[in-house]
Amino acid sequence: MPTEGASRGRSRPATLWAPLALVAVSILAFGLAACGSSNDPPTPSATAPNNVVSQSEADEQPAGSVERVFLEYWSDLQYQSWAEVAAYYDPAFRDSVGTAAIIGGKKVNGASYPQLKPEIVRVRDNGDFTTINYSLRFIDGTRELASVTWRKDGGSWQLVYDSRLDAELRQFAENRVETELNGILPTDPADVSPEAARAGGAAAQAQARFVERALGVKTL
Repeated sequence: MPTEGASRGRSRPATLWAPLALVAVSILAFGLAACGSSNDPPTPSATAPNNVVSQSEADEQPAGSVERVFLEYWSDLQYQSWAEVAAYYDPAFRDSVGTAAIIGGKKVNGASYPQLKPEIVRVRDNGDFTTINYSLRFIDGTRELASVTWRKDGGSWQLVYDSRLDAELRQFAENRVETELNGILPTDPADVSPEAARAGGAAAQAQARFVERALGVKTL
């Protein structure tokens, strides 16, 4: 989030910012070419509703709650603060999935996040994990149901599963391989090369592998 959000009471270890920021910068060139990302703050059009999550909206949730953290995370997505976005994910998750892959995946839909405001539908606890089910309304009126699962470690909520990330990881991996092989992306998704399709399929399973191997559960 921009300067307004930088002083909103959130704090993360200073030692974490430098490596995450370097990763974000290192994939910037590819992200701009393959993912259409922008670093400009979201500016709603005159005809579209303002779907940008404000700090005051996040502050309506109880301090220290997973709901507040989720809305702050979403705000950072909307402002394309990629290093901050990555910092919400559990360190073991970043090690398993890859920080560059997480950032690259989120940049795939970077232009759409400012147009999407999450509506929290349900919050459920399951032992060590807390899942937020939420709804997104698109410009054409259609809705998407999605979820994020968190666990609390040392007083900090950390993401261990993100239902939207599977498709984003797939697309990022496909884009990367297509760019390496052909220099451009196919105009028709049906024309994805076998190499890119294999890379995308493996990337889409990264979260499932983490959940099973690192967390010891089949699903969240």
